[in-house]
Amino acid sequence: MIRALVVDDEYFVRKGLISTMPWSECGIRIVGEAANGAKALEWMEGEPVDLLITDLSMPVMNGFELMRAAKEKFPHVRVIVLTCHEDFKYVQDALRLGAIDYIVKTELEQDNMEDALRRIVGRLHELEAMRPQGETSGPDDQTEWSEEDERRLQKHMLQWLPLYWALRDEEFDRLRRELRDIRPSVSRLQKVAHYWLVEWSRTLDQPFLSEWLGRTETIGDWAAWEAFIVALRDRLRTHLQSVSHPEDVTLAILRAAEWVKTNMDARITQVYVARMLHMSRGYFSKCFREVIGKPFADYIKELRIARAKSLLLQTAKPIADIAEECGFLDHRYFSRQFREETGMLPSEYRNAQSVKGDNCR
Repeated sequence: MIRALVVDDEYFVRKGLISTMPWSECGIRIVGEAANGAKALEWMEGEPVDLLITDLSMPVMNGFELMRAAKEKFPHVRVIVLTCHEDFKYVQDALRLGAIDYIVKTELEQDNMEDALRRIVGRLHELEAMRPQGETSGPDDQTEWSEEDERRLQKHMLQWLPLYWALRDEEFDRLRRELRDIRPSVSRLQKVAHYWLVEWSRTLDQPFLSEWLGRTETIGDWAAWEAFIVALRDRLRTHLQSVSHPEDVTLAILRAAEWVKTNMDARITQVYVARMLHMSRGYFSKCFREVIGKPFADYIKELRIARAKSLLLQTAKPIADIAEECGFLDHRYFSRQFREETGMLPSEYRNAQSVKGDNCR
C-alpha cells in the first residue's frame, strides 16, 4: 500500500478529503494528516511516507516551502498538489519543484476526483517501475536541467495553448522543433501534456480531450511523445475540419475563444465579438457552437463564473466588485446566475467549509 500524508490547514477540507475518497481501492492508505508544512515535516521525521498530498496556501509553512524541504530531506517522497490557483505560474512552480500532478480544488465539484486519484496512482506505479533496481531515492529525471531550461519551457508551453497549430502545419512543425531544442525529460513531457489537455478542454467542449488525459502516461520516451502529439493533432484537426467551415473562419473562432478569456467585461457580447470578426451575429453563433462545442453565451458565462469563483476564494473583494469585474453589471443578476451554476449564492460559496475545498484562503 502507498502510505500518504494529507496536509491542509482547513480542517473540514482535510477531513472530507480523507473520509470520502476510495483510497484503499486505489492502493493508498492515509497514515496521517497535518495542518501546515511544519507539522507535516514533524510527522515525516517519525513515520515513513510515500506520497505527500499538500495544499499550497497554508500558515506557518506553505506548500512550496514544504515541497522544498521534503525534496531535500525525503527525496523519495512523491508530491501531489492541492491548489485553488488555476494560474499558470502557480501550477508551473509546483511542477518545477517536483510535484507529479496537481488538483485544482474548484474543479472537485465536477466529481472527477476519483478519476484523478486513479490517474495519480498509475503515475506513481509507472515512476516506481522506471526507478533503477536498488535505487530508493532521487529524482526520476536523469538529465541536467537548469533554471534557464525551465524558463524556456514555461514560456514555450504558452504558445501551444491556442489551438491554431492543429490546422496550420508550419505552426505545428515550428512548435515541435522548439520543444525538441529545449529537450525536457520524459516526466516533464508528461506533465506538459497533462497541463495542455486540461487547458484545451476549457476551450473545446469535446469529450475526446478528457480521454486523452490518461494517454499521457504512455509517454515513455521522446519517440512516444512524437507519436502522442502527432496522433492528438490528427484527432483535433479531424474535429475542427468536420464542422465544414473555411479554415480562416475556424481559426477566427479559435482566436475569439482565446480572446474572451482575458476580455470578459460587460460589453463583450456575442454581437460585439461577431462585429469584431466582421461576421453576422447568426453566422458567428452557428460557427462558434459547432467549433467550440457550446453556444457563445454558455462559453462566456462559464468563463465569468470560473473567474468569479477564483476571486471569491482568493480575494476579499466585495461581491458587487467581483460581479462587475467578471462582466455582470447587476450584482443581483450575478448572484442568481452564480446560484444556478453552483447551487450557492456567492457569499455562501466564499464561506463554505466543504469537502470539495471551496473555502481556501
